Amino acid sequence: MPDSTLAEPIEQPVAADASINSYARLLKVLLPSMRGLCVHDGAGRRLWAAPDWNSGDVGALAREVLAMPWAPGAGFPAMVRLVDEDHAVYAFTLPRDGGTAYAAVMIALAPSGAQTEPRPLEYVRSLLTPVLACWRSEWSLRAALESRDRLTPGTVSTELAAVDAANSATNVDADAGDDFERLLDVAARKSQATLAALCVPERRISIAKTHSGHALAPDALQRAEKHLLAWLQLQQRTIVVNRLAKSGCGDSAPYKILASAVRHRSGRVIGMLALFNPPSAADFGTEAILAAEALATQLSATIETCYEPRTGLLRREAFERRAQRTFASGASVTAHSVLHLDIDRLQAVNEAFGMHVGDAVITGVAECLAATLPPDALCARLSGDRLASLLPNTNRDAAAANAERVRAAIAARGGSGTPQVTISIGVTALDPSEEPLAHALAAAEAACKRAKSRGGNHVQVCDPAAREAATPTAGCADGALLPTLRHALAADELHLVAQPILPLRATYGDLRFEILLRLRGERGELLAPDRFFPIARAHGLMPALDRWAVDHACRMLGRHAATVAEQRACFAVNIAAETLLDETFPRFVLEQIANWRVPAGALCFEISELAAVAHPAAARCCIEALHEQGCRFSLDAFGTGAGSLAMLKDLAIDTLKIDGAIIRDAIENPRSAAMVKAVAQLAKVMRLRTVAAQVETDALRTLTADLGVDYGQGFAIAKAMCLEDLLGELAVFEANISAWPLTANGVVAAAKS
Repeated sequence: MPDSTLAEPIEQPVAADASINSYARLLKVLLPSMRGLCVHDGAGRRLWAAPDWNSGDVGALAREVLAMPWAPGAGFPAMVRLVDEDHAVYAFTLPRDGGTAYAAVMIALAPSGAQTEPRPLEYVRSLLTPVLACWRSEWSLRAALESRDRLTPGTVSTELAAVDAANSATNVDADAGDDFERLLDVAARKSQATLAALCVPERRISIAKTHSGHALAPDALQRAEKHLLAWLQLQQRTIVVNRLAKSGCGDSAPYKILASAVRHRSGRVIGMLALFNPPSAADFGTEAILAAEALATQLSATIETCYEPRTGLLRREAFERRAQRTFASGASVTAHSVLHLDIDRLQAVNEAFGMHVGDAVITGVAECLAATLPPDALCARLSGDRLASLLPNTNRDAAAANAERVRAAIAARGGSGTPQVTISIGVTALDPSEEPLAHALAAAEAACKRAKSRGGNHVQVCDPAAREAATPTAGCADGALLPTLRHALAADELHLVAQPILPLRATYGDLRFEILLRLRGERGELLAPDRFFPIARAHGLMPALDRWAVDHACRMLGRHAATVAEQRACFAVNIAAETLLDETFPRFVLEQIANWRVPAGALCFEISELAAVAHPAAARCCIEALHEQGCRFSLDAFGTGAGSLAMLKDLAIDTLKIDGAIIRDAIENPRSAAMVKAVAQLAKVMRLRTVAAQVETDALRTLTADLGVDYGQGFAIAKAMCLEDLLGELAVFEANISAWPLTANGVVAAAKS
């Protein structure tokens, strides 16, 4: 029989809460036949009811389900009552540790489809358990934030007094060059807050300031920040606490709080800007909220500028600025040490498993580095697989011991979807009063190279003789490769490989490949261009490398000219900015085409967007001279330059290759995805083909196809292979591509072998 006690009318609807509304929408997705939602507190008082709630007063049912026993690890206490012939109310308790409860959740359900009876209680409970668990966690976080297990007024007052006394004695102001501290000081002053705190755990940032502008020890907020940040991540909005709830023993919470989210560029909450005021202070109003949100946005941009997004380590420029601030801090101890770290054989990982796995390896090494070194260490990603760290107030022997712990920790890693790798580390001491940081980095890099020459997985301390010989390379790594590179050019010992560029949504289309240079290293391994192009560019060797690539590519294509023409294959060769400025280069290309009888349409030249923007006149002359003879052109790394959209109409290009960093970011960042889609649409209007670079995963291949990109290149498409071998099997390669199946949404299910 229906329970008549549930049929009493609701006297007045309760105002909606944004958090409960979110759970109501989620429950509606899981239970489309839901007729309403009502929430009662732990004492059985109604807190909230949905506008469509028409199941009357269920206070008696709420008190009944709240009285049910519960043990940690058991399911959520629940019961069901039939309201009428049409629907039933399911009641669930959100239990609190200790025997009480946070709330009772009441859900009205109607039978769906051919059902005539209410759904079994166990079925509904199992379906809703994940949502109820998340909801219970949020209630727990709110309770923890309002509890006494956090900062107390006495603790804060004592710490503030100590900090103010210490700073008044030394009269040290905040460093104007530190953007985080400057913005935090602005936040404290503008809001008249007793405390202003910035907390970004994954960037190891924990700073606090008082209204006077003096720094506060980060551990003063350690117990509060965990709960407050978790609450922000759940709410996804600015949190304002002006009405201070009473705790269980009758005391009020010690502070009014205004917390605004610091976000990753993808929108994910990674930290917070929090302002604290005592209960006697004025409430945080609209003006303070808007100011805090604006400052949090500015802090998010500053973090983006200073920190490398994939690893969370400092960028090189920020690392050098922080190091100089450390040197200028006036500490009595001047002994510091520098580490230079290089991941062993990372290129082999990239080629065997894809760059996305290589990125995961770099991220894992960076996490291990940050977790193993002391908290005051500055860690940076210099470039590619090279990292660095400054250990303040640490002598060379202690730094070597720290480096050995890092080496051992990384060697012990592996599994969890990433291959095991090792690392080589160079260690040197630094006295900033006697030498600049750049010299110490060069000495540590030289020591790191000696560690790699021993087979890797070693720590090498820089000896005085090597230190004297070490000189900064002006940002150019691998200076030791210069003799190897010069010899390879003179002796024709460079290597050419080709990576397929394949259609994303069909098995038809011209065969496309990019020809890539490889240099054989000291241990016989083939080095990718990012290892030797910087030194080649620094010593003016890029035009010679480009000519070598064109010459040898034409020789190989000429030997297979008939097959290349029959398959309508196109091979792209990269041109450096320095080569664009060489007026004789187009004539050199045409000579090679004639000498080796290569179909002009089989050659495509890739020019980076930055090079075209920097040298528009030279780019236009080179493109026009070769394009009118039948050669094709592609604008490489598109999306990284400025003002290039206006330039598109003036250049006779055939293809836009979207920058790999934008493509890889599109999975997590809606703005990057929108940019890719916009470029694809623009290209279609201009009758250009588009290529997505660095398509490293199946998810990226599907996404770029959905965004309208024509072709893909990367590990998820096909691996690079020896150019000579590829040309010998070109017809077989084309036949295999034609046989590849399409997925359900029309994306080519390409093989990676």
